[in-house]
Amino acid sequence: MPGRAVVAGPLALAGGVLAVVGSFLSWADVSAGPFTEQAKGIDGWEGKAAIVAGVVMVAAGVRVLTGSHQAMARLRPSAAIGGLVAVGVGLYTAVTIRDQLVEAAATELPRAEVERALDSGLLELTIGIGLYLVIAGGVQGIVAALVALGSRDEPAASSGAGLRGWSSLGEGAHGNPPTPPAIPDMPAPPSGSAPNEGGEPQR
Repeated sequence: MPGRAVVAGPLALAGGVLAVVGSFLSWADVSAGPFTEQAKGIDGWEGKAAIVAGVVMVAAGVRVLTGSHQAMARLRPSAAIGGLVAVGVGLYTAVTIRDQLVEAAATELPRAEVERALDSGLLELTIGIGLYLVIAGGVQGIVAALVALGSRDEPAASSGAGLRGWSSLGEGAHGNPPTPPAIPDMPAPPSGSAPNEGGEPQR
């Protein structure tokens, strides 16, 4: 496996797993005194988008680790798109989470009351661990795409790669096998001194 694939594949795989797992965890914790309520990423479209992005990164990482043909070439766009979607969704949620809470609570309470409760600390809003995992997973996907830049897929091995012994040595540019070495001629015995059955020359 090429050196870049050793880094890019696990990065994309780990980033995708973080994005998927984080989508099922809490993205926001709202507490009022002893009461706390959690909002999971899967509850909204943002979490579902993060899951799709995570699956894309996981698939790209698995292809690289299994050595599929042109896996690195496909990892670059997959990891980049998946990572950007996960980071974008995570940052968007982190920036707008207060407004989303106010909008959700405004269906039962006046909007001004909800905002005053948040400002006074009567309601406390904190970002959950799941949102951090999604953002971290997206960052890993982007890094995997950057690592894969400039890499090239290795060509498939030729049919002669499995040759063994003398037939694989000295193979020329045209694939011709080498010529076996010539066997030297045995010297002829002197005339009139042919050996008899006992090995002694005849007289």
